[in-house]
Amino acid sequence: MFADMRPLIWSMKDPYLEKFKLTIDDKELETVKGKTVLEAALEGGIYIPHLCHHPDLKPVGTCGLCVVDVVGMNEPPEACTTPAV
Repeated sequence: MFADMRPLIWSMKDPYLEKFKLTIDDKELETVKGKTVLEAALEGGIYIPHLCHHPDLKPVGTCGLCVVDVVGMNEPPEACTTPAV
C-alpha cells in the first residue's frame, strides 16, 4: 500500500513550497513562499544586520536593526517581519 501512495504524495502541490525569484542588492535570489526578506537574504548569502531574529521564534521586529528599503513601500520596513514577495 505504501508503494501505491508514494506517487500520489509526490504529486501533491504544497503552496508553501512555491518558489519565486526576488532581487536584493542587484542579486537575483530564489526562495519559497512564506519566507521573510531577512530569511531570503540570509539563505542567498546576503547579510542584513539583525539582533532580535531567531529561526526558532516568531519574528517581532523590535530591534529595528534590519530596516531595509523596499521598492514600492513608503516607509522602510523591518526585513525580519516583511514577507518576501
